[in-house]
Amino acid sequence: MAHTTIAQFLPLDKPLIIFDLETTGLTPGEDKIVEIAYEKILPSGEVVAYCQRINPGKPISPDASRINGIYDKDVASAPSFAKLSYELWSMFEGADVGGFNIIGFDLPFLKGEFALVGKNFDFTAKRILDAKILYHKMEARDMFAPRNLSAAYKLYCGKEHAAAHTGAGDVRATVEILEKQLEKYPEFRNWDYLADLHGNKKLLESAKTEHALLADVKPFGTLF
Repeated sequence: MAHTTIAQFLPLDKPLIIFDLETTGLTPGEDKIVEIAYEKILPSGEVVAYCQRINPGKPISPDASRINGIYDKDVASAPSFAKLSYELWSMFEGADVGGFNIIGFDLPFLKGEFALVGKNFDFTAKRILDAKILYHKMEARDMFAPRNLSAAYKLYCGKEHAAAHTGAGDVRATVEILEKQLEKYPEFRNWDYLADLHGNKKLLESAKTEHALLADVKPFGTLF
């Protein structure tokens, strides 16, 4: 079983799920999930990986398919979110969550999908580790380049993100980024500090504003 250094730097008293969603488009409430991938980090540091395609019950937009490589035919025989909801609810209910831009994108999508099956996914009650928030906190904005997952991966890990916009590839890159961030910035090794940081309205608005500006000029999927 694989291991991560995240649990060495950040105390875990429950699993930490680093996850990523691929979707039919960019709008929670209108668009749907077509793939969920995660690495479940146990308090021991052991990692359990998972990736599942999901039938969204609606067409995937051409722009989304062009970026994530998932087409309608690829999910035609996949289970619906409703069929997976009990398993996913049980898994997320007993865990903290992490990812890259999950506050602005993945968590709202997940909340919307759970709402459709009658469950209130209150992620505000969870401890959150969003690598994009940490990235925005510590690194100045480059007006000529997005602060997306690929940029963060190159900065912190010194490599190109070859598997960008695949669920499993994005999750693996995020775990590696978080390992480097926690190693580099000791202040991030405290959950209370992280809670304050993830609730920082100015910082969150900065991330949202940059996301919105890039959405006006970039094709689907280049934001994350």
